[in-house]
Amino acid sequence: MAHGSHGHSSDRKLGFAVFINVLLTVAQVAGGLISGSLSLIADALHNLSDAGSIVVAIVARKIGNKPADKNMTYGYKRAEIIGVLINSTSLILVGIYLIYEAAGKYFNPTPIDGWIVFWVAGIALVVDMGTALLTYRAGAKENMNIKAAFIHNISDALASIVVIAAGLLIIAYKLYVFDVIATIGISAYVIYHGMILLKRSILIIMQAVPEGINRRDQGRTGKGGRCP
Repeated sequence: MAHGSHGHSSDRKLGFAVFINVLLTVAQVAGGLISGSLSLIADALHNLSDAGSIVVAIVARKIGNKPADKNMTYGYKRAEIIGVLINSTSLILVGIYLIYEAAGKYFNPTPIDGWIVFWVAGIALVVDMGTALLTYRAGAKENMNIKAAFIHNISDALASIVVIAAGLLIIAYKLYVFDVIATIGISAYVIYHGMILLKRSILIIMQAVPEGINRRDQGRTGKGGRCP
């Protein structure tokens, strides 16, 4: 009963994090369109992917908790790994798309309101830290899928810091290329973490040796034995 109660509590926290991320996405898209900032829209898309990753985490955990049956004799736990695979793939795709958009912005620059960028990104930073805390408390230590959602939120908080810096540089120097640089930086960070998660999930699905286990040592020691 206690375990079920903890699960419901975690799902409520994750659900609230989804709600906040969706609201923040709308606010950032509006701010990006009004200010002319691609980096704000990039951060908004990253936030939207965060919301999607949390939804996948919730659904995958519910499926993973189903007991084994005659069709799925090993149970449904691997649904959570599939969730991580979806999350990581979405991160990579979003990152590639943003780099494409940033290239277009570089060759066709437009004026940007740095103050709007600064304030909207500042609010986003506070929200990102709050949702990261929610996902962490919802079980990021014990659950790889929720940990993926947590990493999404942390990377988004870092992205918001980059956008804030870009806004300040635009205000100070009127060099709109900083917006493009921030967008490419965010995208590279997104792709990097996406590749890490994708590799881990594929290795688990392929039943590779878990990280931290040396097969050579295992062969010498046997099952729990010591080397002579």
